[in-house]
Order: sequence, then structure tokens, then C-alpha cells
Amino acid sequence: MKKRFCIYALGLLAFMSCKRMPLYDLELQSVSLVLNLVLDIDIDIDLDIHVDVDIEKSIPKPTYNKVLFYDPESGKLKNSEFVGTYGGPISTSEGNYQMLVYSFGTEYIQIRNEGDVSTIEAFTSDITATKSASLAACTRASEDEPQGPIIYTPDHLLVACEPVEIPKLSEKAQEVVLSATLHTIVETYSFEVQTVIGAEYVESCEAFVTNQARSSYFGRGEVSKEPATLSFPVGVDRRKGCLYTTFNTFGKLPGESRSYLHIIIRDTGGTEHYISTDITDQFEKTDHHIVIEEEIDIPEPASGGGGIAPTVDKWQEENHDVPIG
Repeated sequence: MKKRFCIYALGLLAFMSCKRMPLYDLELQSVSLVLNLVLDIDIDIDLDIHVDVDIEKSIPKPTYNKVLFYDPESGKLKNSEFVGTYGGPISTSEGNYQMLVYSFGTEYIQIRNEGDVSTIEAFTSDITATKSASLAACTRASEDEPQGPIIYTPDHLLVACEPVEIPKLSEKAQEVVLSATLHTIVETYSFEVQTVIGAEYVESCEAFVTNQARSSYFGRGEVSKEPATLSFPVGVDRRKGCLYTTFNTFGKLPGESRSYLHIIIRDTGGTEHYISTDITDQFEKTDHHIVIEEEIDIPEPASGGGGIAPTVDKWQEENHDVPIG
């Protein structure tokens, strides 16, 4: 009872000692702003694959957007607000800022280091150790072992970054209107393996692409120089005999690094088949479409292609004396 009373007393003292502090050492004025956000998703991609995919429709409109105002000289964060899909009222003070807006609440992308416009970073988490082990088996004999962590592919992050001036309001001008256009900072690629002999024996398939940018410093418009490997599932068209998918990336790692596509195919008998190919040059294509022309041959599994096929020996007759009583 005595310990519980001490806890209550400490909480009361902490409450009484609190005082209002200005946000980021900035006294905010009552300024009414309306931010008009236009969703402009410009993806230069030719999805000439065996399924119909509408990339723009697959990007959900953000429920919320985060707006950050940075000092244009120091790059330090001065104020931040949340607005709806197409904007809303914001409270800030007069002055010149570097305004940064990004879509909030993506599934895989995380944001860190918002305190400076040059350090704010978008990244995704590392995948499980199990998948890392699968890739290690796939690349054991490849020319270029993967570097950096193996990560999930990023969502499309919609971003606007531009300088703005907030004038002091007068009696004649009661409102300041800012307009910004959001663009995605993530690139989308498609790829297909055109010829897969024995596609009917493919149970599942996944792929890895090496030497991709680990993250994006979207406040300064650059990708990370830290390498990473992307992991994503691949679809199979058993009737047409091909593999296909789309994947997102922050971009290929800057510099002269080589990017490899590693594919792991698991057949219906449980055997894994490893395919590796250099796709560096295909990242330079404007249509963002990667084509693997090499033929892949998946032999019929020993079980006949029907997955696990257990066998049971014929019953053997045995006689035993059973004591009774």
C-alpha cells in the first residue's frame, strides 16, 4: 500500500511540474493554410507480360499525408502537420521553408531521421533468416555473391519537395494556399522468363535481385549507396509455360555494380532448382521490362509431378498368442 501511494505521488508531482513548450522551439502563429495535393503517379513502364496489371490502380491513395517544414539554411525541421488525401488546414508561422510532403501509412516502407531534410530516409525491413538461407544456397556458385541485407520490396511512396514562402497575413489576405504535386520515388519493373519447359511441375517460385539501393534519402533526392537484395514471389503460367511478376525498387545501386536475378523454383516433388542471370544492362531500358530468354527445363519429379506420393507396403500376416485372464 505504501509503495502504491509513492507511485501515485510521483505521478502527481510530474503532472504539476509540466509546462507548455513551443514545438521545435518555434512559436506557431494562427495561420490558416490550405494544401492542395494532386496525386500524379508517373510510371514509365510497359507491362508486356502474360497478365493484365494496372500499376496506377494498384497504388492506393493515401488516407493521410505528412507535411514537414524545414529551415532552408540549416535543413532542420521546424514544424510538421498531418493532412488528408488532398490536403487540409495547416498551422505554421510566416517565413521561407523547404516543404516536404509524403504519403503516410504505407505497408512496408518505414521513415526515420525526420529531423533534417538531408537525412530523412525511407527504408524497408530485412526478411527472415530462412529466406536468407535459401538465397545462400542459390548463389553458392554464382559470379557475384549478394551484398548487404535481403529486404522486402518497397511500396510506392508519394513525395513532394519544394521551397515555399509563407507571407504574413493581413486583413485583406486571410488565407495562404499552397499547391504541391506528389510523385512516387519508387521504380516498378516487370520481368518474365519466356520459356519454361515442364512448367506444369512448378509448385512455387521466388526471386531475388542483387545490388539494389537499400533506401531513399528522398529529402535530398538521392538513393542510398548501401547495397541490398530484394526478395519477392513469382507467378507461373503453367499453360503458356512462363514465369512472370512485377517488383518495386528504390533503384539500382549507383556505380558500376552488377545486378543478378536469382530464381528459386520448387517443383511438385519438393526439389529446388536454382537459376542465376546477369540483368545489369536491362536496368537501363526505358520500358522497365526485364526479359529472360534463356530456356529453363524443369524435369518431371520422381513422384510423377503430383507432389508427395507416399507408398505403403502390403500387410504382412503375423500370429501371436494373447494371454487371457
